[in-house]
This record gives sequence, structure tokens and C-alpha cells, in this order.
Amino acid sequence: MRALLLPLAIAGCAAAAPMPDGGAHAPRLAEVAGYQGAFLSSGELAVTRKAARFGYDEGAEAKRAANALCGGKVASGDRDNFSEGAWIFPGGCA
Repeated sequence: MRALLLPLAIAGCAAAAPMPDGGAHAPRLAEVAGYQGAFLSSGELAVTRKAARFGYDEGAEAKRAANALCGGKVASGDRDNFSEGAWIFPGGCA
């Protein structure tokens, strides 16, 4: 199911996917030149690059972008994963 949600959430990155709580607890993402972030319905943060898509080997760059999007507080861990040109941070913003 995440494979379906990810392209939809990223395609409309101007508006994040709806969250179970209606977005009441979703942190506001900062504007970061060259990157986009969107919250999936499960609360995971999906980070994409506006130019060329991320590769599997670019997790460090994606984490730096996620930190910038989250105001320096991404909840990163061993469950971070890569899917279809995006890095997914299951913990969202800390």
C-alpha cells in the first residue's frame, strides 16, 4: 500500500497527505532549496530531491535534507528506507 501512497504524496508535495489526526500534530516543514518533503498518511516523512531523483546510495544527503526540512530534528533510525527515488523516515520529525 505504501507504494501507492508514496507517488501520490510526492506528486502533490505542496500539500502533504492527510494524517489520521487530520494533521493536528503534523509539524510544519521548512522550505529547503532543491528538496521536498511530505508526510505520508502513516506519519512517515518522504524526502525527495527536485532535480535528479535520489539513489539508494544517497541516504546521507537525504538525511541532511530531512534535518533541514524538520528544523534540525528528523527522527532517523534503522528503519529509514529508500523507495522509488525518495528516502522515507518512519519516525517523521522529532
